[in-house]
Amino acid sequence: MVVSFLGTKGGTGTTTLAVNCAAELRRVTGAPTVVVDLKPGTGDVALFLGVRSKFTLLDLLDQLDWLDPRTVPDLLARHDCGIDVLPGAPDYGRPGTSDAPEVEQAIETLGSIYDFVVVDAGSTLNPCSAAALHVSDEVHLVANPDVPCLRNLQRLRDLVRLAGVAEDRVRYVLNRTSDVEVVPLREIEEVLGRHIDHRFTSDYRTVASALNAGVPLSTLRPGALRAELDTFARAIAARSVTAA
Repeated sequence: MVVSFLGTKGGTGTTTLAVNCAAELRRVTGAPTVVVDLKPGTGDVALFLGVRSKFTLLDLLDQLDWLDPRTVPDLLARHDCGIDVLPGAPDYGRPGTSDAPEVEQAIETLGSIYDFVVVDAGSTLNPCSAAALHVSDEVHLVANPDVPCLRNLQRLRDLVRLAGVAEDRVRYVLNRTSDVEVVPLREIEEVLGRHIDHRFTSDYRTVASALNAGVPLSTLRPGALRAELDTFARAIAARSVTAA
């Protein structure tokens, strides 16, 4: 199953959700799981998990034609929580427009190896992220409960549709929510014309602690956010069984 996260703008917490979704899927299912950093330039997935890898997304894109897919897991960094990590590009030039076909092929290849492929698609719908969304079983659009994000969420929803992603594969995620919102949930859902699928509590201290330690949130003290991530991953796992 391929699960992609696309933010409505930079800083919405897309990488945090992608990394922790992958870690939770591995924890609750025990199934082979990989997280892919698709951001153009130096992404943060490896940084969030405190791992280093000589093999990156660009290596996979450039070696797809002759690389034995069975050897891919041996080339990736593995975090102590059990997930494999495919870091982003070491520079800002790639992946670019011309890499889009290889991105789609790479994710399909990973999908033949791993039960769960989690993609951090960044916050820009470009040819490469669109290619990833095209082969994703679920696309999670991530927004914060503020006016700029919600405006972008409406626009991004339309762009994702134009990219060929069916509405039944798209889910709407509100990150960093609190009891007192600038825009109430009811108003958000009225504007969107549908419900919000998942909400995650704002917990900067816990997220920062996990980032600084290079560990998933599930390894830290129990709390609302940790429980929400557990529920989120279990729902995805359940849908993967149904789809199979």
